[in-house]
Amino acid sequence: MSFQRPSFATLSFPGEDARESWITAADGTWRRVENASGGMMGIEAIAFDSAPFWSLNHEAAPDEAVALRWEGFGLTNAGGSRLWAHWPVTRKGKQVLVSTVALSAESSGQGWENLRAEGFEPSARMLPLPASGLTVWKELGRYVVAFTREAKLLHVAVLTSRSLDVDAAFEVRDLCSALQTHGFLDEISAIHVWTRCETDFAPQLACLFEVAAVIKEPRPDPRLPADASGLLPAQVAAMRQQKQRRQRQLLLMATAAMVYLCFFGAWWLRLQWRESRLNQTDVKMAAEQPEIDLVREAQAHWLEMEGVINPDLYPVELFHQIVSLLPNEGIRLKEFQIADGRLIVSGEATTVNHALGFKDRLAACEPLQRYHWNFPVPAIREDNRAEFRAEGTVSGGAANEGQ
Repeated sequence: MSFQRPSFATLSFPGEDARESWITAADGTWRRVENASGGMMGIEAIAFDSAPFWSLNHEAAPDEAVALRWEGFGLTNAGGSRLWAHWPVTRKGKQVLVSTVALSAESSGQGWENLRAEGFEPSARMLPLPASGLTVWKELGRYVVAFTREAKLLHVAVLTSRSLDVDAAFEVRDLCSALQTHGFLDEISAIHVWTRCETDFAPQLACLFEVAAVIKEPRPDPRLPADASGLLPAQVAAMRQQKQRRQRQLLLMATAAMVYLCFFGAWWLRLQWRESRLNQTDVKMAAEQPEIDLVREAQAHWLEMEGVINPDLYPVELFHQIVSLLPNEGIRLKEFQIADGRLIVSGEATTVNHALGFKDRLAACEPLQRYHWNFPVPAIREDNRAEFRAEGTVSGGAANEGQ
């Protein structure tokens, strides 16, 4: 199995009894430390089901072929998770031997989301497994056996035996026989034992695998695989989706707050601008106030003199206009009064018709058009004479426009 320089700075690997933390040094080598979080996490073999198979369409649609296999076992990727990984092992004619592992349903409660890992890989792919052999090591208190065909990992399984003794040796032989029966595995060239075992385990393996050499040695340091599997447990995928939803909500809240601040900031700036304009206007008015006072004073003088210099407002002229409307006989004028912009005329007519005729002439008089006339119905006395009263209020006209 080929390896490349890791892209993650930290690595969490399942050791014999507890997890191991590894970090990469500046020269690219790895060294073990007491505690490190994040980075890549090696998932222990007991969390996987391994099921190699011969595929006819692996090159055309490898993901679909593997998905159909695991969906047949009841597994489905949901919520952004990726529960299985696969890689080609060897080719025979048009068939491709595919090695695949999938996270079992029992692994959903492992609490991997609390480790804050950025990526996940099967632990067996992180060890430099010998080619064309089988390897046994201890992982979190359980014994793991991995089979390789040529340089590729073919199958990995957890032994039911809790100690490496004669029974464990027969269990390894049975697993190997099952793989050979399906044509997955050729002859084993070497057996590597990377952990302590009982005194009878190695001799029993030597008897069961006559052509294979049994080699006892320390487990090598873990490394990252050359190609990432893309595994993502369901609980981690759900946690990441919740985090993304929270981030989107925070972004929406921040956007709403920004819009709110921009709106009220613009409103406040507009108020400041208007206040500045008003202050400028006040300053300008204060500077022009002496001139305004002079204009108002001239206006007041004009209003005081208007009654004697404006023919339309001169009382004698108004009286002349009223008197000119009276007929030669039939109407006697009794009152003529100018006060507060009102012109009051009252009198006595010999008949109602004379009074109404005076009303019509009063309303049609052009010099008096600036008044709006109120002419109640004349009161008829016992001698059939009619008393009338007309009240005119200023309603506009040339005189007012000039003013």
